[in-house]
Formats: sequence, C-alpha cells, structure tokens
Amino acid sequence: MAGHLLWIAEPAPATTAQLPQDWVLTCTDPATAVQLKGSPSLVITDLAQSPLVDDIALHFAHSIRVLAVPDCQDEQLLPYLQHYHLFCLQPVPAESLPRLVDVATALAALGLGERCRNQLLACSHLPLIPPLVSQLQHLLLDPDVRIDKLAGLIEQDAVLSARLLQLANSAYMGFNQETYSVQMAISRLGLSLLYGVVLALSVSQGSDQNDGLAGVRLAGHCRQVGLWLSLDQTAMEQMMLAALFYQLGQALLQSADGEVSALTAAQAGAFMLTLWGFAAPVAKVLLAQQSLQQAAKQPAALGLYLARARQPLRVPEPALEKVLQKLGLRQHWPAA
Repeated sequence: MAGHLLWIAEPAPATTAQLPQDWVLTCTDPATAVQLKGSPSLVITDLAQSPLVDDIALHFAHSIRVLAVPDCQDEQLLPYLQHYHLFCLQPVPAESLPRLVDVATALAALGLGERCRNQLLACSHLPLIPPLVSQLQHLLLDPDVRIDKLAGLIEQDAVLSARLLQLANSAYMGFNQETYSVQMAISRLGLSLLYGVVLALSVSQGSDQNDGLAGVRLAGHCRQVGLWLSLDQTAMEQMMLAALFYQLGQALLQSADGEVSALTAAQAGAFMLTLWGFAAPVAKVLLAQQSLQQAAKQPAALGLYLARARQPLRVPEPALEKVLQKLGLRQHWPAA
C-alpha cells in the first residue's frame, strides 16, 4: 500500500532510511514543510523545543504525527499530547521507521472513509502509554519470559496492580476462586490477553462504582456470551480486548476537541488499537460488530455485538430475535 513519509528537521535530515518500495520519503526543514500541500501518511519531526512544533502538527492535521524527543518519560511528552499521536527517541532509531510504516499501513487497511479517517487523525488528547507498558511489551516478545518477572514489573505501579486484581476478581470474569496476587492474575488471564488488558487499564480514565473501569463490565459480558457461543480461546481474547477498547473509544470521543460527528466508539477504539501496534484482527472485530449483519460473519464480532445488546438487558429487536433463536440463546434475553 503506497505511502508518503515526511521527515521534518532543522537542518533537513540526510538519511538513507530503507522504506517499502511503494513508499516515498521526503526530508525537509520546518519552514518549507508548512508550505507543502496535501496530507502525507506519516509526519516525523524532532523539533520538540521549536515554536513551530504545534504549527507543524496543525498543518498536517490529517496525517499520523510522530514527535522525536530526547526522553520518552511521561513529563516530557505531556505538553505534546494534544497534537501528536506517537513518540520515539531522538535521534530517530533506524528500527523505528519500519514500525511506523507498519502502523500507517495498518490504519489505511482499516478501510475507513476519508471523512472518518480525517476526524480520527485530528482528534486531540490521545491517552499516553506509560513507559511501564512499553517495557511489558518488550518482555512479552520473549517466548520464554517468566510470569514472576512480568508480575514484578506490573507491581511497580500500585494503581495498575490494583486494577488488574480488580479485573481478575470481577464477578464478570467468572473465576471460581479469588485472585490474591498479580502473578496469579497473569496466569489466569493468559499472556496473549495480558498486554492489551494492561494497556487498556493503564490509559483508561473511565470508571464505575462496581468495577473501577467501565470496560470491565462489557468485557465480562463478552466472556459470558463467548461461553454460550463456544468460542475458541483466540476469538474469546479478541472479543474481550475489543470490548475494552470500545470503551476507550467512547472515552476518546467524549474528551476530544474538534469535529467527531462522523465517528463511532468502535472506529475510535480501532484507531487507537492500530496506532498502538495491535494485530489487525482485534480492530476488525471492533469494526465488524457495529451492525448485526456484519457481526454475524465473524464469531468474535458477533459475541461483542450480543454482549453490547444485553446492556441494558431488554427484549431484543426482531432481527436480533431471529439470530438468537437460530443460535439457541433466546432464553438469555427477557421474554416479550
């Protein structure tokens, strides 16, 4: 899929970066950049201390915007969250470029309309991924990583540890015994689900009285529906992650400045999943579950659709009634 990477620096960078054959790389200085027309797929700049840093972001409001900074600690990034999607170290590591190109390619592959894509890219105040979550992702790349090492990292954040235990002990998760430790929570959730759950828990600002996180309830309903549908482990994990990010998508739309009238919570959640490097199937689950007709073609999407349809629990609409009868699930909804 063709793309354009615009690299802005002062002076203009000289690079031999290798990109896919169908990608074009343009290197320029900031003064020239703000005169350019069009919306490149990716815009990278290392002008964090420049007065032009916000101007560049606003000029390329419909591009994925990446800011290179000397230190990726939270306090260094907070001033730029309003206008930039992703951050990397300065100078830009060579290995960062393929990863960023993959993100842009995956976003294009979501098949969102131009208006929807532009509104998503123009959204401000995206959640910040804490450094601890990035460290967790790095550990999970090792197929032989030990659970106690993962638990030790998570336990460095007392709030995150408490939320993870809260999730594991939620009635909606259906575990037969109480979870007393982070290590036990990891064992029960599984490594495939761990990174997404920790990421969602870390960046979520929403909570309710019972769970401490609004998405936990929906994820729990997904688990129950998944059991009714006899979903396999992969589909169950995709569905529960999609549920957590559906809630994050709602939070993004509620807090975003600017025009979001063309967007749904599912599109916003899929957008964040893609920016943060998740595999495409989870984002596809989110998008497919927006309609019963599309969801019926994909088990995990159908599970999420049904879980959402049960909040609040009410008599199903005729189209849903027909599907529930076919699946043998009608008894789980109120009678007419």
